[in-house]
Parts: sequence; C-alpha cells; structure tokens
Amino acid sequence: MPISVPIPIIDQLIHPSLGLLTRVAYTGNPIIPPFGAAAPPYTLTAHTYGVVFKIHTVGASHGYAVGFPQVYLPKLGIAAVTYADIGSNAIIRQVTDITFDAQCLIWDEPLPGLLTVTPAPDVELDLYWLQMQ
Repeated sequence: MPISVPIPIIDQLIHPSLGLLTRVAYTGNPIIPPFGAAAPPYTLTAHTYGVVFKIHTVGASHGYAVGFPQVYLPKLGIAAVTYADIGSNAIIRQVTDITFDAQCLIWDEPLPGLLTVTPAPDVELDLYWLQMQ
C-alpha cells in the first residue's frame, strides 16, 4: 500500500528564502509569563519555518543599548524548540535568548514538535509564525 506524505518532501528538507515567508499571528497573543508552549502549525497550505518575537510590553527594569536593534539587558526571555526522537522522547534541539524586538527564531531543522517560550516576569511578547503560504 502506498504511503502518502502530507507535506512535500522538499519542504521538510530545506527552508525557503526569508523573503518568501509571511508573519501570521499566534492565536494566544500576548504570551504572558511564566511560559507559553505551542506546537507549530503544519498544514498543506502553510508550512511553518520559524517564529518572530514581537515585544508587547517591557518592564522598567530592562535597559537597552542605543542603536539598531535596541538590545535589552537583562534578556527578555528564552525560547526552546523541542523535537521527538524515534522513541518519542523529547529532545531540546535549539535554545535562543530573546534580547531585541522582532527577533526571529528559524528552526535549524524542519518540523519541531513544540516551541516553549519563557518571558521574563515583567515582559509580554506577541508571537508570529513564519509561514510559506
């Protein structure tokens, strides 16, 4: 019996150019501490290749370095991408510090199972999926 693949194989193996991706708002915005976890959406019409962290609110305790981009210190939060191995065990593959507005996290490997975002206690973030549509 033939096996059907719901997503074209080429889209599982490589990422498209950033200019071909669009931002689609996450339905749970804003992400309010202590953490948020979401499975990236994968459908035939929209493949998700990463996420953008947009600052919603920041507490006064976060200073920033003047310039472009304005880098906040201490960091605004941390994000982790989790994959499952063949035995369905969770493996954290990629961890990123969130330090500036509109920061992107592009998966190193396609098709993660879970994105976990832990903002600082005085930070709220809006998430946008980076999708090919």
